[in-house]
Amino acid sequence: MYQIDKPPVAEHSPTSKNAGVSDGPRRPGLLVAYVIATALAGVALTAWGITDATSHHALMLIALVIAACGAALFAVELFVDSHVSVSGAVLMAAGAIFGMWGIAATALPIVVAGHVRCRTLPYKDAFNFGALTIAGAVYVAAFRGLDGNVNATSLSDVAAPAIVAGLANMAVNSVFVAGAISLDQHQPLPGVWRGNFLWLVPQYTALGAVAIGVALLLTHIGTWSLVLFALPLVSLSEALHTRAEAMKMRNRALDAIGSVHDHRRAA
Repeated sequence: MYQIDKPPVAEHSPTSKNAGVSDGPRRPGLLVAYVIATALAGVALTAWGITDATSHHALMLIALVIAACGAALFAVELFVDSHVSVSGAVLMAAGAIFGMWGIAATALPIVVAGHVRCRTLPYKDAFNFGALTIAGAVYVAAFRGLDGNVNATSLSDVAAPAIVAGLANMAVNSVFVAGAISLDQHQPLPGVWRGNFLWLVPQYTALGAVAIGVALLLTHIGTWSLVLFALPLVSLSEALHTRAEAMKMRNRALDAIGSVHDHRRAA
C-alpha cells in the first residue's frame, strides 16, 4: 500500500523525497479540498463496512489486523514523500474474506502503524486512511464483480479475479497518492505516476496472488496458517526494498549526469 509520510528533506526535483504533500504553512486550496474529500470518502466507506460487521471468524480478523500492522511497520521508502508496504496483501485478504467489513477493520490500523513508524502529520494520516479505504473498496467490488469467492476449492478458480482486483487496488491507491503529489508540486499527474509507481506493477501482481493465497488458507485451513505466509511476505518486502534502492541509485546517477551537462553548457 502506498502512503504519504515524512516531511520534505531534499531539494526540489522530480525524484527527491520532497515530491509529496509538503508540510509548509501555505498549501493550495485545491490540495486541501482533495485531502478532505479523500478522507471523508474513507470515513463514509468505513461506516458502510461497519454496518456489515460480524463476529464470525473474529480471531481470524484480529490476526489479519496484527499482521497488517506488522507489515506497515516495515514499509519501504519510495523516491517521493511516501512509502509502500506488503500490508496491502493483508488488507486485500481481509477484503476477500470479509468484504467491506474487512477493509474497514484493517485500513485504520495500517495508517496508525504508519504514523508510529514515520510520525506523520494528522492531515497526511487522514489522506492515507481515505486512499487506502477507497482502494480497498475497489478491490472488494472488483473481486466480487468477477465472481471471486474464497470458498472455492481451487486457486485457479479465484486467481484471475484476485490478480485483476489487486491491480485495480494498486491503480486506485497509487493514483490517489500521485494526485496529491501532482497538486502539491504542480507536476503533471501522468508523469508523477509513471516516474514513481509504474515500476511496482509486477510486484503488485505478485502481491495480489499472495493476498488470495492468504485468504484461501485462512478460510480452508484456519487462522494458524497465516504464519505460512510470513516468509513470502518478508521476501516480497525485501524485493521491494532492493528494487527501490536500485532505482534511487539510477536516478541519482542520471541527476549527476544531467548536472554535469548543464555545467558544461553554462561554461
